Amino acid sequence: MDQAREAVREMRTGKAGAAQHLRDLFPDVRKLADSGDCEFQELLGGICLEYMKNYEAARWYLGQAAKAGNAAALRGLGFMLLHGLGGNRDAEKAVQLFQAAAAEGDGAAKYNLGAMHLRGDVLPKSKEQALQHLEEASVAGEAVASRQLGEIKLADGDRRSARAYLELAVDQGSYVALKDLAPLCRDGVGGDVDRVRALGCYLKLLDIGDGDGMHEAHQLADLMTDEEIREAASWANHVALGESLIGRARR
Repeated sequence: MDQAREAVREMRTGKAGAAQHLRDLFPDVRKLADSGDCEFQELLGGICLEYMKNYEAARWYLGQAAKAGNAAALRGLGFMLLHGLGGNRDAEKAVQLFQAAAAEGDGAAKYNLGAMHLRGDVLPKSKEQALQHLEEASVAGEAVASRQLGEIKLADGDRRSARAYLELAVDQGSYVALKDLAPLCRDGVGGDVDRVRALGCYLKLLDIGDGDGMHEAHQLADLMTDEEIREAASWANHVALGESLIGRARR
């Protein structure tokens, strides 16, 4: 179970070899799901939904797990109903499922409710309600909610809160937030200048094949000590690249 969930997480971040890892585990996951295990039904439903695009199978497996009260399945089924995947669209029922999942502590469902209030589709547009749900989702560990809160606070001019939320989003695993956080740390917006964190963000983006920040990384390295560069590279898990930056900066 843990290996399968890890493979799904790897797929979402684009890690090399994740797809094959998931394919290798698929037969065992399906066997356990078909035996009636609701956790594996939810997992298989999610795989069918996100990666196989087999919406009918996804709706069936998520439906079975939702009947057992599995929070992630309630949320997944709600998503399918909201978008009419694998059957008829039912926005009202989708909201009910999101609310049920949120009541069970599902952070992603709380994020969904917040996003719906923010957009004003299906649920009434309400920034107050949106922020409440997004805050709860952020506390539950949803990086996308923390990042959204950072963007909202930045638009509102609250740079200190924006930076704090973006830092939290990065710590929770958001690669998207790295791009927003790096210049804030580099330029001392919303807090002190933090070149170590900024450089670490630019290097971490390489995990998803994004090298757009390497120009800024080289500029930062020219202003940093060897120890600071190593600290940033260690945080980003790119130690060898840190040594390369040191060598280039000291030429």
